[in-house]
Amino acid sequence: MALTSMRERSVIILSSLVSGARVGGGLTAAALERDGFRTELVPTVIMGRHPGQGAPGGGSVTAQMLSTTLAAMTDQGRVEAASAILTGYFREPDQVEAAAAFVAEARRRNPHLTVMVDPILGDGSGDASDAGGRLYIPEETAAAIRDHLIPLADIITPNLFELSWLTGRTLTGDTAIAEAARALAPAALVTSARDTKTRIGALVVTPSHIWRVSSDRIDPAPNGTGDLFAATALSRHLTGTLWPEAAHGAATRVWLALDSARRAGRDELILPHSAPHTHASPSEAHIRRTPVGDIEPVWVTGVDGAPGGWATVSVDLYGVEPPRAQVFERFEDILATKAQIIAVDMPIGFEDTPSSTGGRACEREARALLGPRRSSVFSSPLRAALSTKGYQEAMAANRAEGGPGLTKQAWNLFPKLREVDAIMAADLEGVVFESHPELIFAAVSGAPAVHPKRTPEGRAERLTLLEAHGLPRAVFEPHPFSRKTCAPDDLIDAGLCALTARRIAAGVNLQLPQTPPRDGRGLRMAIFA
Repeated sequence: MALTSMRERSVIILSSLVSGARVGGGLTAAALERDGFRTELVPTVIMGRHPGQGAPGGGSVTAQMLSTTLAAMTDQGRVEAASAILTGYFREPDQVEAAAAFVAEARRRNPHLTVMVDPILGDGSGDASDAGGRLYIPEETAAAIRDHLIPLADIITPNLFELSWLTGRTLTGDTAIAEAARALAPAALVTSARDTKTRIGALVVTPSHIWRVSSDRIDPAPNGTGDLFAATALSRHLTGTLWPEAAHGAATRVWLALDSARRAGRDELILPHSAPHTHASPSEAHIRRTPVGDIEPVWVTGVDGAPGGWATVSVDLYGVEPPRAQVFERFEDILATKAQIIAVDMPIGFEDTPSSTGGRACEREARALLGPRRSSVFSSPLRAALSTKGYQEAMAANRAEGGPGLTKQAWNLFPKLREVDAIMAADLEGVVFESHPELIFAAVSGAPAVHPKRTPEGRAERLTLLEAHGLPRAVFEPHPFSRKTCAPDDLIDAGLCALTARRIAAGVNLQLPQTPPRDGRGLRMAIFA
């Protein structure tokens, strides 16, 4: 299995192709490609320039051509390889129906897909004071998007006018906007939601919360800001952030693109190299993310074994509190923190007899993805060896059941293995997940780490990844614990596991294998990243 086959590395885009302008599906694809995703753009229309710049040329792709293109992609297995589908501009209602049939079939084949629908219908504020809103696609096409595509979406990204048109409501405040959005989809990023006359932004609407993300206005704004916002929010979400943080990163990138265009005197967006993280963005002073109403912290935790017990890095999914590092003496103490998700670098579930050489299926699949880092995944002992009292006895017990010998490194982990195994039960599977730091590095970055973790280069490589994905360097440097309590690489590994926990919460994680076997106690044997 090649790393490029990982679900999170591919996005299918159905939108416009405008050859002479940085807008539409072309801009969407460029933004996602710069963030490390493979993109597969299926044009719905082909134009030579933006219609606002004159006659665009080109025309619509026929529904039959669109359907046969999507069918060929489906036959090639591109749906199963994708992590998301993003739909944008459509001109004809039968195009929308073809796209909806494709999305429905894609969901059937790949239930883990994230479907983002950017309903590109028209312009206007959508509030009661606005009389200038207008559709710039045929009304029957807009109705088809409302009736056929939006019901398939996990997340929609309408502007205020589009949300008003789709719901038939006048939107006069955050609560009304949220109620309208919730009537359409599980989550929404509602753009063009003004903060003040000098600030523009979006409302992030989830089933239980509302967030406002806003930035300083930069006028005049070139076309394409909505495309860049949607693509970047999707990119951030697919790497493991919830929608409020994803929208913050998207607003930051849009502001940087606008600021770069202004400084260069250009009338088109200048695309930043990647989606900057809010914790390290040069435009922090210009971007704000605030909850609408009171929001309590929701914690997820990454865990690694340490000399003094268990090293942990915890992240508040809503960003109310900063990430924190702690060491717990016992694993059950971590459960007592009420973290919503705990990702631990320790095997969960043990075979009675080997299913194959090379350990459990999840370990074999992880090695196949890790290339030069494959040796970091050791084969778990068989359950009979777990209850032994000495290294030689464990070796004998493992071999007696058909397994290989055990390394001293594996034997040294037995106390930690027993501790987790004694606590684990099937009813904890929604909270406690087995993870592996090297696998999460590869899943997030798209390639295994180049350097071993205990080298200076390896530490720097991993710190850079953690910082890029929202864990400030100050959590890890200077190292906050004595080495007798927690080694520096233990805390780094806990941080990587925290990324796994956050990805599980966002629903974008990798799971090996897809259909995990269970051990004699009924425990799931799977690695998550």
